[in-house]
Amino acid sequence: MPGRSEAAALPSSAALRAYLLGGDTSVGLTDMLRAFERPIRDKARLKTLLHAMALDGSLLDLPAGRLKTSIGLPETARARITHIRTDGTPCGVLADNPAATPVTIQTLAPDLPYPLPGDVFLVRLRPANGHYRREARAECLLARTNIPLAFARALGADGAPLERLWTCNPHITGTFALAEPELFPLPAPGDVVLGSLQPMPDGTLAVTQPVPYGHAKQAGMACRLSLLTYGVPTRFSSTAEQEGEYAAALVAKLHNQPAPANRRDLRSLPLITLDDETAQDFDDAIWAETTEDGFHLLIAIADVGHYVPHGSALDMEARQRGTSVYLPDQSVPMLPPSLSANACSLLPGLDRLCLFADMHITHGGTVRHGTIGQGIMRSAARLTYRDAQDALDGKAMPPAHPIHTLPPALLGTLKAAGDALDLAATQRGALRLDEDALVITFHPDGQPAAFQPRERLATHDLVASFMIAANTLAAEIAHKNQLPVLFRVHPAPTVKRPRPAARYSTLAERHNGLGLPLYTHFTSPIRRYADLVAHRALTMWCQGTTTVAYAPPTMQDNALVSHLNFTEKRAAQCVQDSQNRLAAAFLAPCVGQNVNIHATTTTRHGLCVRLTKTGTPSLLPWSAVPDYARMNDDSLYGKSAARHTPPSQSGALLKAVLLATCPARGVSVLASPHYAC
Repeated sequence: MPGRSEAAALPSSAALRAYLLGGDTSVGLTDMLRAFERPIRDKARLKTLLHAMALDGSLLDLPAGRLKTSIGLPETARARITHIRTDGTPCGVLADNPAATPVTIQTLAPDLPYPLPGDVFLVRLRPANGHYRREARAECLLARTNIPLAFARALGADGAPLERLWTCNPHITGTFALAEPELFPLPAPGDVVLGSLQPMPDGTLAVTQPVPYGHAKQAGMACRLSLLTYGVPTRFSSTAEQEGEYAAALVAKLHNQPAPANRRDLRSLPLITLDDETAQDFDDAIWAETTEDGFHLLIAIADVGHYVPHGSALDMEARQRGTSVYLPDQSVPMLPPSLSANACSLLPGLDRLCLFADMHITHGGTVRHGTIGQGIMRSAARLTYRDAQDALDGKAMPPAHPIHTLPPALLGTLKAAGDALDLAATQRGALRLDEDALVITFHPDGQPAAFQPRERLATHDLVASFMIAANTLAAEIAHKNQLPVLFRVHPAPTVKRPRPAARYSTLAERHNGLGLPLYTHFTSPIRRYADLVAHRALTMWCQGTTTVAYAPPTMQDNALVSHLNFTEKRAAQCVQDSQNRLAAAFLAPCVGQNVNIHATTTTRHGLCVRLTKTGTPSLLPWSAVPDYARMNDDSLYGKSAARHTPPSQSGALLKAVLLATCPARGVSVLASPHYAC
């Protein structure tokens, strides 16, 4: 009998990966050989195969603890680059680690491109040595950020332009020379060019083939540079656009038709939307009535999942974006305008499919009963926060204002119900953070005219309390029925993390900021992909099935969680950078003058401050302030605050001289009045 080929009998890497993804109990080499009916002598070959799979990323998405540590495979992980140090070392975080452990990329495998902020690499981690930051070697590129990069003339410490360039990405430190200065002259101060960073023979990085992009002060350039810097997708594929138009056509046919089967008809209720004046994506509407012992609330949410099927072009592009981005002078929606501003938006007087949270609460804000269902609704009115606030304050509204079509007691009932929910939040210890959002107004030519803190109205809190109640109900139902939603968690402060950020997680953990044991995002599916994930799971539950076959495989691990946490942070950074660039342009006429600053915190490099004129952050280097300890050694981070105690007390109002601004990078160069002569 001819012998069989032992070399060809090992399972393929695809078959082995499928087997490992198919369970959650720990397995070793012997278990895998037994599962594939292989002899024990194949252990060495199997371990070699697993080693190769670890280094090409095939084992990244396995359930935690699936492989026994005794196998001895290299520790690999996804690392997302966040910034480049002055010495050129790429730094980032372990993308799938809920704690976002910092990591530095010490070496690169051959032929890998130079890492840039936003890139995701498969890295091989060095053994942990007890330090918080891990060191790693990049093995392969998993996701590349946008290319090319934007550059502008760098500024020196005195604000004078240098004969070098820096990137418009504030997370890439250092300056760079032109690779071919004889062919490409340096751009004029304020001009922006597109180019690439390439390693030179001497090991340094230089800018190659710069192409003019425009002037940093052009109208809209601040937001364009921010979108370019962070690689935010701004265009939809033709397939996604076509799917959006098709969905819009289906929605148009709903008007005045009988309610679809298995949907509750809510069109007789005067549901209203409350949003900012510039909003176009109305994804939630609210209504309330008084009861004998409290209030009956109904929160209707646009049924986006009905028109964005899992795996469609619309779904893939929404997942890639993760969230809509609202910049000072434009917005980048997660879904095409045919859906975000039309078919899915709860526009007044138009029939829309929805999911709704139906809740009964006491006068103290305790939820006595709540459920989620599928419905069809029609918004009775679109009100702004200011409109609703003026009406609650008793101010007269114009005769033609839509508020006159509403029941007279509706706004008062909504306010009373919101107050009850706020009372319950206070009793459970929910944190109340100060509102620090900025509103930037513009001149007709597109240049920034004023920076003002966003006005916080009681109607903002009213809507927020309703949304928190609906999100909490969704989280409780999802957890009880083991639905695949992404929970919103907020860890308690620790010594290492005094101000931890809220994040998404597949684990149902506490939201410390809201004082809730369970929380998710459910009420904004037009602008957040996590809410869309929750909608799909809750829709299946509403239909009476627990089938979750539609759930992507990444729901079994942290890959989707990592991506959505990244896109959320990317959107926030994009907004902040846009504001910084606009502030630099706005402050340009103040160069050479004293400006007021508020101290916020101290770092190794200087005093972090906030410019009172614009509300945007900046840095006052230690070299630019009086040295009260008569020494300039800043090698010990912990002594920085002690050496500069007088000007660095948090919240102190100080003065500084504005030496220069760089709108391309969003930089304002400051110096102490004592040393700015």
